[in-house]
Amino acid sequence: MAILIFADFEEAVYGFRYALYDGVATGSPDGLPVAPLMGRFNDYDGGATSTHFGPASFFLAYADHGVIYRFIPKTPATCEMEVAWLVRGDARAGVDYDPDKLTWLWKVTSEADKRIIEQNQQGVNSRYYEPGPYTPMEQNTRRYVDWYLGEIA
Repeated sequence: MAILIFADFEEAVYGFRYALYDGVATGSPDGLPVAPLMGRFNDYDGGATSTHFGPASFFLAYADHGVIYRFIPKTPATCEMEVAWLVRGDARAGVDYDPDKLTWLWKVTSEADKRIIEQNQQGVNSRYYEPGPYTPMEQNTRRYVDWYLGEIA
């Protein structure tokens, strides 16, 4: 087991809640519930909670299921992604939830992200590539690079 110690814990863990689209209860192909409600939820409130743990590990919670995903760098140009789905402890696959509907969003998203990342890496590998500043949309990347450089310093 690896234990990461962050000098600034406030930056290491943070979360936020956001609204889903109108009529969407959860992250499923049709927006309809995919599993029994979890925890203290007694209804679908139209929101999701996202929590970031350090620079490369994340948790996303809907009322009926959760997704833990993390990125594991392997080389300067490659990484692995690990994804785990969570449902209520007594829920049974094929009875209380359909595993294909439960995992649909992250399979679709991960495949699209993989294609974008691989194409981006091809651009970075080009002899014409010149690094530039991060955009405001790249907060997680900037945070990860800052953390990594601090660790190896």
